[in-house]
Amino acid sequence: MVKAIEINNLKYSYDEQPLFNDFNLNIEAGQWVALVGHNGSGKSTLAKLILGLLVADEGQIIVFDEQLSIESVHRVRAKIGMVFQNPDNQFVGATVADDVAFGLENTKVDSSDMPQKIDAALTVVGMQDFKDREPHTLSGGQKQRVALASVLALQPKIIILDEATAMLDPDGRMTVMETLQQLKQQFGQNLTLITITHDMDEATLADRVVVINDGRKILDGTPAKVFSQRRVLHDNGLELPFANELAYQLDKKPEDYMDERELIQWLSTLNK
Repeated sequence: MVKAIEINNLKYSYDEQPLFNDFNLNIEAGQWVALVGHNGSGKSTLAKLILGLLVADEGQIIVFDEQLSIESVHRVRAKIGMVFQNPDNQFVGATVADDVAFGLENTKVDSSDMPQKIDAALTVVGMQDFKDREPHTLSGGQKQRVALASVLALQPKIIILDEATAMLDPDGRMTVMETLQQLKQQFGQNLTLITITHDMDEATLADRVVVINDGRKILDGTPAKVFSQRRVLHDNGLELPFANELAYQLDKKPEDYMDERELIQWLSTLNK
């Protein structure tokens, strides 16, 4: 398998306090990885290190076979798109279309190619009908999908979403996560997703869950593997996803890991 990101023996100190010490992580191309941990665990710092916004003390960060360095940082960043927690902080255009165009202009895309690229990116996230709207008139979920379109227009190989649903209401959160599922289905091996979150229900949608705490990798595996470790998660300040916590509290428990849909189906069979 092609490796999208390789992190080898990473060391980094924050305010002279060691955070990462010989940290290692490989992410394969096309994977959706949920990076989870409580506030202050190091997950957002790790994203900034991958982007070159922070510089590691020691170790290697390699993105699609290119090692991150002062010389390569701009080439590496061109492969990665970032969606932040507050979409308002990413808006610079008077309209939705202007906002998507901003990144294209900065990368010197020919103006004749822009309308097609803007429409294509907005269509992917279901926001093409809103291209002439002012961003401040949109809902939180719609704003975040526009922020995602602005990233997609640049055709990155990796998209990192840093707590991208934390400020959204349940409907907005659901639409963003559904959009990510559609992207995963549409782009397959050509797009690697990293979602940084403390929402464990969101993490269940990923191919792989990596739990970190104080810069250390605590758990790493499929949602089924990770969410079977209830005590370890609790010891690291995390709860199980709602469906798994509910299943744990039942007198009669399912034998295997179940997501919310599977648990509902299983519960419906109990009285038959």
